[in-house]
Amino acid sequence: MTIHDRQRELEAITPEVPEDFHQAMCRTLGGIVAREQNAQAYPDHTATVRGRAHRGRTLAFVLIAALLLATVAFAAYRWQLFDALRFMTGPTPTTADGIMHSGLGQTTVNGVTITVDEAGYDGRTLFIRYTYHMPDVDTPLGAYRDGGSGEGVSDADMQLLFDRNVGWWIDHLWINGQCVDMPANSGNVMSGSPTPGELVETEYWRLDNVDMQLSGKVEIALPIGERQSTDDYMLQKHPERYDSNGLMKLPEKGMVSFTLDTTGMLAKVRTAAPNVPVTTPYGTAAVTEAAFTPLMSYITLSLDADPDVVAAYQQEYGRGFYGEDGTLLFEYGGADVFNDWIYALTLVDGDGKALFPDTDNFGLNGYGNEWAEFTYPYIEKLPDALYLAPVTDGVAEMAYAVKVK
Repeated sequence: MTIHDRQRELEAITPEVPEDFHQAMCRTLGGIVAREQNAQAYPDHTATVRGRAHRGRTLAFVLIAALLLATVAFAAYRWQLFDALRFMTGPTPTTADGIMHSGLGQTTVNGVTITVDEAGYDGRTLFIRYTYHMPDVDTPLGAYRDGGSGEGVSDADMQLLFDRNVGWWIDHLWINGQCVDMPANSGNVMSGSPTPGELVETEYWRLDNVDMQLSGKVEIALPIGERQSTDDYMLQKHPERYDSNGLMKLPEKGMVSFTLDTTGMLAKVRTAAPNVPVTTPYGTAAVTEAAFTPLMSYITLSLDADPDVVAAYQQEYGRGFYGEDGTLLFEYGGADVFNDWIYALTLVDGDGKALFPDTDNFGLNGYGNEWAEFTYPYIEKLPDALYLAPVTDGVAEMAYAVKVK
């Protein structure tokens, strides 16, 4: 292997560092070179270790050590996005460095510095973390105001941002100019931070729920800059701002954009579609798809309630839920008869051992009459067999376990 081959290999495995970090390292190494050259020019002042002079080799070893330390320091970057989403992702996945991107852009709007700190896409969900910093506010915000920690942003904290006419003004984002209304099972977490005048927003967008997949470098535009009047974007008043599909065109104002590289992400998703029906006391259930990404695990369960069980339920509890005026708002069905069973389901291996036994956060992520979704953190080593099984007092009832893979 030539030195050029080694250089290309090193570049391929070494993470890209921010420009300010790079410049700092250059200044440090430049100082080392200058001192070494000075030592060679004035040998009487050459440093010694255990009586042995070191000149040329010292520089090589110092440069290598500095490079290694720099690489390790940058690789140790802590992805704060997962701190906010720990309830769904668990601790920072070991694969995060290969998926997430940091330092994606910064702009100032009405005196507020908006920084897109972190973002990533796992083939199913788009994750974004950004901050608003108001330099003229000299106290921490949110639960950090009194030295605490956590989310807990108050209306007064948000008002500070709105007073500057900055912040999220419509419930969409745009990907390569295409409008995306926030899909089902998406959400956000907002918090303060120890930094005075800073608000942190962490979002997760379930793009798979609107059949959108990302590939290559994509341009993402967030409506988080100068707040716009939503009246100016109403379809009835301004149809020219909508395309032929009724989707809002990319606004010219109030946007903050950044580029995210999603190259190769779809290929990193492992999927299974066992579709093996299991008969339960309430009807049949089957896993139609399980997707295991480098950041999370997603399981879709289909439900087919037994009509006799539904009829018995309605006989006992009534046909459905009625409003105050006696109007039937919705009829009882599969979601009601499966309810307790669905809530008891836990992800287990072939021996009935729970993969995530110490938390109630993970698992059921939503359900209806004919479906249920379960989400779990990244699974580093997938067992040979996986099931969703009802668990009572720590014991899995494998007779009603639904095959995941």
